[in-house]
Amino acid sequence: MVARVRFENVSKRFRKGESATAMRDLIPALLRRLRGRGSASGTRDFWALRDATFAVDDGEVLGVIGPNGAGKSTTLKLTAGILRPNGGTVSVDGTLSALIEVAAGFHPDLTGRENVFLNGAVLGLKRRDSRSMRKA
Repeated sequence: MVARVRFENVSKRFRKGESATAMRDLIPALLRRLRGRGSASGTRDFWALRDATFAVDDGEVLGVIGPNGAGKSTTLKLTAGILRPNGGTVSVDGTLSALIEVAAGFHPDLTGRENVFLNGAVLGLKRRDSRSMRKA
């Protein structure tokens, strides 16, 4: 069976104090600098993932569980192609879309499945498309 998603020795490093690349990161960084709580000069490395290796075959499901800062969202973003790894390779065979993520927000009156369909609709997917991604 061919792996649909494969991580081979994947590492992702972020630099604290690094210039922001997205508007959602830029505004808090500017506010911290104005308050004197951060500067671009004191960069420190933060490894969200180091040498992560796993494969998910067709028909399998992967659940990632861990505390804040464990690399769950980074793994999702690397798999979806939103981020690129600093080391190792990420390969995805087929179509993949991240329908649920921390920044997406959850409606508290909906179930997890209903929130997935809602986020898919926001991305322009029909309900059957969101449902077929689960089976793909």
